Amino acid sequence: MKSIKNKILNYKEIFLKKELRKLIDLPEGNLSFKDKTVMYMMNNLGNVDPELRDTLIYSLFARGFEEKSFTTKQQQMIITGFINNLGLFTEIGRKKDDRVFLRSFSALLGSILLDADGETPLFTDKQRELIFKSAIDNLKKESDFRGYVPEKGWAHAIAHGSDFLGYSISHKNFHTADINSIFDVMRCIMNKLTVPFIDEEEQRIAYAFFQGVSSKNIKEQDLVSFIQKYDNEVWEKYSESKDELSAFYRLSTWFHIMQNWYFMFFEYQDIKEILYLRIKKYLEKMFN
Repeated sequence: MKSIKNKILNYKEIFLKKELRKLIDLPEGNLSFKDKTVMYMMNNLGNVDPELRDTLIYSLFARGFEEKSFTTKQQQMIITGFINNLGLFTEIGRKKDDRVFLRSFSALLGSILLDADGETPLFTDKQRELIFKSAIDNLKKESDFRGYVPEKGWAHAIAHGSDFLGYSISHKNFHTADINSIFDVMRCIMNKLTVPFIDEEEQRIAYAFFQGVSSKNIKEQDLVSFIQKYDNEVWEKYSESKDELSAFYRLSTWFHIMQNWYFMFFEYQDIKEILYLRIKKYLEKMFN
């Protein structure tokens, strides 16, 4: 009996996956969804099958909101599922666990929802505040720093979480009374780093903060003050650390983030000047 039930479930999975392939091939403007398809997409947001999760489900969510293809009922199904289930935090303390795909692609769905909400409000004020807070807390707590996972595709929780943070802190309704909570994201990521990033995570982290400043939700002077203070912290920990290799990786990663910022903030004179001085200091200390 169990074998028959499993065969039925497998057939249903194969059929629904074929349906998603048909949807992805539809030309722009022709996309529409059945309620059961939307529910299937939500239930498989973190599936370990990279084609299903990334190529099909993520792409269809992005297209669906961009092309306004979801009905009002379906939008509420997605929003309710996203907020109530909070896959962003599922087993978030674990490393090298498959639940990272649910956290990571929940973050990408959060980015899609916030982008759509910026054009036409989808959330209540209370829901929006919860999502903003979740974006900050997700990156603070994330411990799985893998990028590409063989046979399972992109985990990339730090990169996708950074995208989500960027959409949050650049949103027109974002505000915070505690700017340090945003900068503490950087500290939390760096404190857990023991090996170098290899899949351009530094660019995604840097860009999130650039979005916050360019939207004027983070003051330029607040970022300047953070760069000065945190750069001193990183150097101090590097000079005192007994685990020299991990400390070097953190310092090197910070250097790469500053390099990215230097070009992102090229037209922001005060930020560019402090970055130039700190980058110059790194080069002088490490190569002289």
